[in-house]
Amino acid sequence: MLSYLAAALPPEVSGDARLLAVQCALRATRSGRLQIPVALLRAMRMARRPGPWRELEETGWLIRLSTSHLPAERSRVAAQLLDATVLTQAPGRMDRAQAAHTALHLISRRALRGLSASEQLAGLALATHLSPDGLQGVIEAERLGRVCAVSPESLAVTLDRLVTAQVVGSWSYDLGSEDITWSLGPVLVDWEGRQGL
Repeated sequence: MLSYLAAALPPEVSGDARLLAVQCALRATRSGRLQIPVALLRAMRMARRPGPWRELEETGWLIRLSTSHLPAERSRVAAQLLDATVLTQAPGRMDRAQAAHTALHLISRRALRGLSASEQLAGLALATHLSPDGLQGVIEAERLGRVCAVSPESLAVTLDRLVTAQVVGSWSYDLGSEDITWSLGPVLVDWEGRQGL
């Protein structure tokens, strides 16, 4: 889903909007309808921020639906995805719901909460690109930058911030392959939820 969103959303879409798009795409029904609880938006620190929603609407990726006339629905934000590709390419609803929960649980960890949305997305992307041993990974630098809305010039700073937060143990860049090789930091090594990614 992260790779799909990296390709589907324009490069200028912020990390905050991309982080919201991950949850929207994973929580939508087959028809593209979704309801995001306000409590979940609070956990993502987006409950009172219309900017990420507006960005996704301006790109034509979704529209918010009015539910203010329904008292029980005031605790949710309803929307309709406009991109049919996400619905046809996505795994089954149960798998998507589990992935949405796992992603939210990861970015809610104390070490990631204080990071920017782009840095949280980078941590999420790295956690989903683990090698079979589950402790290290390799990802193309350009792909990681697209996923987390970080320019090539800022990618090293983002990765260094993940090292400081102990999400990543270490990382290196291979000039020949243009790949980033990294190892998990202590925050994710002991995190049992990473198996669900």
